[in-house]
Amino acid sequence: MPRGISKAGLGPSLPTKRKHDELTSPIRKPEVEGPPAKKQRTQEQLPGQQQSVQRPPTDPSMHAAYDKMAHEEMLKNPKYAALVDDAAKASDGKQVNVVTKDQVHGGMFYKKDNQIGLRPDLTGPKRASVMAFEATNAAQQKKFGQVTSQAFHNEVAAASGKNAVGGDFNARRENFAKSMERIEYDGIKRHHDVMKHGIENQGWPKEMDRFGKRLEGSDPSFDGYWKRQNVPDAKTGKSHSDVYRAQFDNIHATAKKVVDDSKAKQGVK
Repeated sequence: MPRGISKAGLGPSLPTKRKHDELTSPIRKPEVEGPPAKKQRTQEQLPGQQQSVQRPPTDPSMHAAYDKMAHEEMLKNPKYAALVDDAAKASDGKQVNVVTKDQVHGGMFYKKDNQIGLRPDLTGPKRASVMAFEATNAAQQKKFGQVTSQAFHNEVAAASGKNAVGGDFNARRENFAKSMERIEYDGIKRHHDVMKHGIENQGWPKEMDRFGKRLEGSDPSFDGYWKRQNVPDAKTGKSHSDVYRAQFDNIHATAKKVVDDSKAKQGVK
């Protein structure tokens, strides 16, 4: 069953940071779920290697044991605990559940279900890191909602023939995508702060700081981030920002329908 991002009971402590931390951190070595796989005589389990989970990828509890363990370990980091509290407050005090979900992106926050979905092939420290990043999206959902609401009312005005803020359709579309990406950028900076604290104080694997190199690199600016978010994916041909452009298209279509329906009821052509 889904596990919540909540202050659950204490799990095993992370070891102090050491030379071979990557082989000893419990965040790196998730528990095996399902029936154990049979080993051949010559087969050996490599240190730190995650064993395959014997459950279908559509099972939302596929990685529940690891998700619970990683979350409880990360709660020992006060910065992560504060992030979780902010996510709960943004959800009107409700717990944010973490489930395995077969989806396009590695991690997604679903506001309607108050749920973080993580792909079934996302495992180990990277899974824990993405879980924490999606918590930043959960914590900022009211900011996302505000931008979305403003865009909807602006599109209603445009469809009604009134002056819309932000220029023509394409300009408004780009402004929306950029505003949403800026919120995510703020989340990335907070994620880096949480991960850096965990690495330095709790001995977390360094690979968990997914954005550290860029934020402390040669181009940590939002403009650099925005440029990277618009690079098309090699497989889909779509960029990350295209997700928000598609969202704006839906907002525009919904606003137009609202105006058209209103005119129809009033007998206005």
